[in-house]
Amino acid sequence: MSRTRVALLFGGVSSEHEISLRSAASVLAAIDRDRYEPVLVGIGRDGVWRTGPLDTALAAIVADGTVVPGVHALAPDVVFPVLHGPHGEDGTMQGLLELAGVAYVGSGVLASALCMDKLAQKHLVASAAPEIPLVPWMPVDGRRVRDLAYVAAVGAEILAALGLPCFVKPANLGSSVGVYKVVDAQGLTAALRGAAQYDHTVVVERGIDAREIEIAVLGDGGPDTLVSAPGEIILPPGLWYDYDTKYVSDVASLAIPAAFDDPAIPESIVACARTAFRVTGCHGLARIDFLLDRATGRAYLNELNTMPGFTSISMYPKLMADAGVPYPALIDRLCALALQRHAERRALRHDL
Repeated sequence: MSRTRVALLFGGVSSEHEISLRSAASVLAAIDRDRYEPVLVGIGRDGVWRTGPLDTALAAIVADGTVVPGVHALAPDVVFPVLHGPHGEDGTMQGLLELAGVAYVGSGVLASALCMDKLAQKHLVASAAPEIPLVPWMPVDGRRVRDLAYVAAVGAEILAALGLPCFVKPANLGSSVGVYKVVDAQGLTAALRGAAQYDHTVVVERGIDAREIEIAVLGDGGPDTLVSAPGEIILPPGLWYDYDTKYVSDVASLAIPAAFDDPAIPESIVACARTAFRVTGCHGLARIDFLLDRATGRAYLNELNTMPGFTSISMYPKLMADAGVPYPALIDRLCALALQRHAERRALRHDL
């Protein structure tokens, strides 16, 4: 029986390049070599695609591998784009793969772009699923943060509407890159300018004393879609889940499943996650993050991640394992969903 040829894309041009390499290494270690033939494809920060032998370090493939002239040169049955951030998770890579006519793991162009853009995601969820609570937010034009008059005016609006502390984020990025916690008015301008270095749209959210709760979803949005029990990221007092606590200092611990005094809370979070996955049009997988207000017990939808981390410490594969889907079976299911979706799309009519 021939093996399914899986092109594993990693690296990319975004600031999450290194995290992508870690995720791809974990996927490569877990994939069933009896069923799948993995092909390594590293994308450099210059956008060049390179490939190399399976026993080569991923960073070495990115730097010195054989240049790939195009996706068809890889002859893949399915592409697994283990890419995080812009030009990987935001619909651009998905558009390329659609034009190439190849099957790929994960959400399509629209859902990928929508969920990457925090502002668009909030607007869609607020419109299509108003029952899902969202933390109060405001958008800021990142192109104008050097304008002192604009910053003064928008800063006053932020303080009046959201108060302090607040969080300032680039609209299109992940892994907490470019995110600032603002605790006093003097720090707001610097945070806006810092976030604007990564995107022209900045989102400011009210800060709440919250537990970090995450859900893993696997499926096509239909009734058989699997939604995990909630997990929790636990941090030492005074810290928040920034890039350093995620990937550098390793001070976070995971509670899988999370503990709740009120059983209605996890039931509500699971229901909201399922609805958010469906209304945003996600496919295959997503990690859906919530902020659980410690004072009120209310769970706010934070964001949907269409290609969550797959590293050895990542919550998504750990939640799926807790739900009864170990890592090799998870990869198998994701590839099957990709091939199924591709076949369904090819069956659509394109004539008049």
